[in-house]
Amino acid sequence: MGAVASLFGVFSRASTNSQAIVGLSSRMRSTANRLRQDLVGLTAPLTPPLSRESDAGYFELIEGPWTDAFDGSGNLITGSSTTAILADTDDVLLFTTRSSTGPFEGNYAGNQIESSTAEVAWFCRPSTTQPVPGLQLQTLYRRQLLVVGYVGAPPFYVAGSGPNNQVAGTIPAIYSTYDISLRSDPTVSGALVPNTLADLTNRENRFFHGPTWAAAFPSTLTNLTFDGTTREGEDVVLTNVIAFDVRVFDPDATARVNGSTVVYPNEQTYTTATALLPVGFTGCFLDLGCSTAAATVLSGTGNSKSRLAKTGIAGTATYDTWSTAYETNGIDDDGDAIVDDATNGVDNDGDNIPDDADETETAPPYSRPLRAIEIRIRCYDPTSREIRQTTVRHTFTN
Repeated sequence: MGAVASLFGVFSRASTNSQAIVGLSSRMRSTANRLRQDLVGLTAPLTPPLSRESDAGYFELIEGPWTDAFDGSGNLITGSSTTAILADTDDVLLFTTRSSTGPFEGNYAGNQIESSTAEVAWFCRPSTTQPVPGLQLQTLYRRQLLVVGYVGAPPFYVAGSGPNNQVAGTIPAIYSTYDISLRSDPTVSGALVPNTLADLTNRENRFFHGPTWAAAFPSTLTNLTFDGTTREGEDVVLTNVIAFDVRVFDPDATARVNGSTVVYPNEQTYTTATALLPVGFTGCFLDLGCSTAAATVLSGTGNSKSRLAKTGIAGTATYDTWSTAYETNGIDDDGDAIVDDATNGVDNDGDNIPDDADETETAPPYSRPLRAIEIRIRCYDPTSREIRQTTVRHTFTN
């Protein structure tokens, strides 16, 4: 009887582990499909910079300091370290997308609002509940804000009063009531107005960026929390995440050979591998800004005019479709005491060519068109102690 009970326990654990893995695999497939649908509907061409007049929205990728090879402080991740199974979880994807399968739906003060376009953000935050002692697992979120240029319903619209198409509130607290992409009104204190795709071309108007109008250029990422909201759980897509690794396709990057293994610029043994692949074998997916030697454009630190160039191994790199509006906004963005250098009709750099490209106040971090990205999502199942990964690759048609 003891042997039977022991055998029954073995089968029971195996069944529990199997069910846990099946459930995890199903959730990861659903997440991958949702991400693919968002990317298919991308509204912005990956050819920075974009003009507001194009009404194209935006695409932005924030590459955090963590990689599969190094932690956020630049320390090599080894099999004996406490973070051995953790990887790149600090990347952020933000972009505008158009649904081809029906309108996006969102909360409108307890009711429902719909739009064919939305601003979406994919990112990780440490999980509230940590099932594995000594290991900080992550939760993957997908935040969706509808792009509705005009809202003809109260409290945005009140008959017989003006101005209309605005609501009183603060960001991010307002997002607990309205799933609408909003920005601060520059003319009315404490008022928020809905964004259009044209508005979202500018970084300061986007989710996670400047909560006030005309936020200091270049409006770096802020408010990566749910402060002031009560809806955190509604945006969860995966728990127990150990990697949300977004990589860009670099057509100029060259792989190397370490023994019999092909390694790429963002991997641990790349710097020590000296053998190259045969001529003609170029191009691979890598972490944006991963090379301190700046061997290629996308592996380099980025243009300093953007003020988003990567600094040091623990810095962040940003790919942004940018906006040409910074050259005509009436603001001295580069601090040289000259406003809108490249559009003021003056030869400001003394090369006898007024308003040439060298006079621009700003520039995209990376001006090279982006051809494709790869997103690796990896999860750890505490029940079976197994790891599962799904990979999403998407090619852009610019």
